[in-house]
Amino acid sequence: MYLSPIMPPAALWLLFASVLCALLLAAIYFLRVRNVVTFRHKADAERPDKPDADYLPVSVIVYSDGSADNLEPLLRSILAQDYPAAFEVIVVNEGESPDVRDTVSMLRATNPNIYLTFTPEGVVNLSRKKLGITLGIKAARYDIAVLTTAAVEIPSQLWLKRMMRPFERDNKVDIVLGFAAIDPDEDTARGRRRRAFDFVADSVRWLAVAVAGKPFRGTEYNIAYRKKLFMDNKGFARTLNLHYGDDDIFVSEIARRGNTVVEISEDSIVRLREGNHPRIFTERVLRRYFTERFIKRRPRFLHSLTGWLQAAAIITAIAAGAVAYPNMQPSIVAAVIILGIAALDIWVWHAAMKALKSRPLRLTLPWLSLTYPLRKIGGRIHSRFGHQKKYTWD
Repeated sequence: MYLSPIMPPAALWLLFASVLCALLLAAIYFLRVRNVVTFRHKADAERPDKPDADYLPVSVIVYSDGSADNLEPLLRSILAQDYPAAFEVIVVNEGESPDVRDTVSMLRATNPNIYLTFTPEGVVNLSRKKLGITLGIKAARYDIAVLTTAAVEIPSQLWLKRMMRPFERDNKVDIVLGFAAIDPDEDTARGRRRRAFDFVADSVRWLAVAVAGKPFRGTEYNIAYRKKLFMDNKGFARTLNLHYGDDDIFVSEIARRGNTVVEISEDSIVRLREGNHPRIFTERVLRRYFTERFIKRRPRFLHSLTGWLQAAAIITAIAAGAVAYPNMQPSIVAAVIILGIAALDIWVWHAAMKALKSRPLRLTLPWLSLTYPLRKIGGRIHSRFGHQKKYTWD
């Protein structure tokens, strides 16, 4: 073994290809991941508060699946919001539930702006959630609806104010896409690091293009839009045969450049309960893969390319060292490239995990980032051939 700057042409070309892949990877990271991190940090500073008189009345619609365990604290946090304009809270329950009815009745005794409606029993061949949201929006008194579910917690009393901040009486904003973070301390099961990374990577995927003016989905746990926009689109009429799609297929139908704003300021973020529980996480991922098939305007290439670029850079770097052996100079260069990619992964993704309030990963990030595309392929195959509920007749 020896060191020499004179390398075989094949080794030089392989090192050049490795460096090129690494540079393309860095460019995508800066265009996508770092852009979301920067937007998150500047969310409050670059969108200052406005006079209280400029805030519009709003209807908050809370979808419940029948469980009242988390409903009471959630409703209390909404009713206690520091909001300067009129607002109402409409609880839409999936079917009739005595526990939910009692909870709403108790709160209504001191808060006349809270109401309850429910989807009728025996509904078949129709998404009960979409029907519930439709009933809630039709019952809404005000022109703007903020939607969430009983599966979240709202840490800040300024949540509603922040979600309503972009709406003006005469501007073009019709949709505000919020964010729901996952408490990392709730997940102690095996695979928690993988789940935390995949959630953030998937979130960055849709947030990045939304920030760039090409929104294609939101989150069902934190979103606002104008009632007129919902009605003009005939609600979920095009996807009533699907169980889900109310926050991706529907958003892709109504969201356009200029009418959509991303709101991920500190106070606007809600917390998703049990969001990283293995079973819940898997179900959410699989249904997302299924519904995304019906979205035409979604990023299909750039974000998924990062893992393949990493793999290509590593493979070509290792190949360069093997071709030039026993000259160790290419192997040293290859090691520097691989370590540089790992450092880039840690720097970029750690900042994203922190910005989106997830688990503060570091040393496992290069491996998780490298294998992310493989997990996506496995998830899509599972979604296509699995037995999870997809259509309303399932």
